[in-house]
Parts: sequence; structure tokens; C-alpha cells
Amino acid sequence: MVIHPFLIKFVGSVTMVQDMMLKKKFLWALHLGIIVLAGCSKKSVVSSSGSEYKEDLSSVRPRYEYTEPIIEKKSETAVAPKKSNVPNTNVDKPLYVNKRLDTVLDTLAKQNKAIRYINGFRIQIYVGNVRQEADAAKSYIYQAFPDLNPYVSYSQPTYRVKVGDFMYRSDAEQYLDLIREQYSSAVILSDRVDIKRSMMVNVASESN
Repeated sequence: MVIHPFLIKFVGSVTMVQDMMLKKKFLWALHLGIIVLAGCSKKSVVSSSGSEYKEDLSSVRPRYEYTEPIIEKKSETAVAPKKSNVPNTNVDKPLYVNKRLDTVLDTLAKQNKAIRYINGFRIQIYVGNVRQEADAAKSYIYQAFPDLNPYVSYSQPTYRVKVGDFMYRSDAEQYLDLIREQYSSAVILSDRVDIKRSMMVNVASESN
């Protein structure tokens, strides 16, 4: 049997194509195998590196010693302060009456020198038309109560005799009972009084 040469060339070309396809498949399989092997090796490395690490570090750790502070309790019994035997030289010395009066008068003068009279009280001991009786009442006050000042006013035809310069009614009441022993009709009336003389009356009543 005689084979045509064209057929032989065709079969040869087919065989070559099949060989090339096999080679390509083999190369693809080889390449895929290398990739798979590389992936497996990476997983094995990761798994080996992810294993639990254990090591005793207690020997290199710093150590601190804690000591509890001691709280001292204060004694309940209070210590009494020691008394000094040194005499106190800062004790206020008593002021004399004149110094007190001068101090008060100076203070009032500095506040307002124009003020001389204030509202106060006087004791009226006589009201009548006889001048001699008014003069007698005035003389009685000078003799019996030298610390009080009598004031005689005249409004025709009546004479009035008033006594004292009292800033407070209570001061006037101290003298009222004594004056009524001679003038039973004496009464306390509101009036304008001299500030300086009222202070002198108060001092006189304190000394008594």
C-alpha cells in the first residue's frame, strides 16, 4: 500500500501540534504546581510564626516595696496654755471725767461746729405773774442744784422758770423728784437745750 506524501506531512503536522499542546499543558501544570507549593510554604511559615510564645520574665521585672504610713493619733487631752507672770502693761487706764468730756466735745465740734442746740428736756418749776417768786425759784436752783442752769422767760404777764439741759427724759426724771419737794407742780417739758451744758449735767449725775 502506498501512502501519499501529503498525508504523511499532514499527520506529521498534527503530531507536532499535539506535542506542542501537551508541552503547553505540562508547562501550565508545572507553573500551577509551583504556585500551589509557594502558597503552602507561606501558610506553613505563618502557622509556625503564629505559635504561642512563652518565656518567664519574672526575674527581670522591677520590684517595689510598699510600706504603710504610720498615722500618729493626737492626744485627746488638750494642753492648757501657760500663764505668763509678766504683767500686762496694755491695760486700759481709766479716763478722768474732764478728759472724757473734752473728747466728746472735740468730736462734736469737729462734726459740726454750727450745731449748739438740740431737742431735749427741761423741768418747769414755776409759772406765775409775780416776779419775786420767779427770782426766788431761780435762787433756789442755784443753791440746791448748782449743776443745773435756771432759765427765766417772760411773756406778759406770765413768768416761767425752767431748769436744766437734759438730752434724755430719764436724766430729767432723776432731778424731778428732788425738785418736787420744794415745787410740787414741777413738770418735764420738751425744749431746745444747750449741748455743752447737757453733757455737764450727765457727768454730774454719774458722779452722784
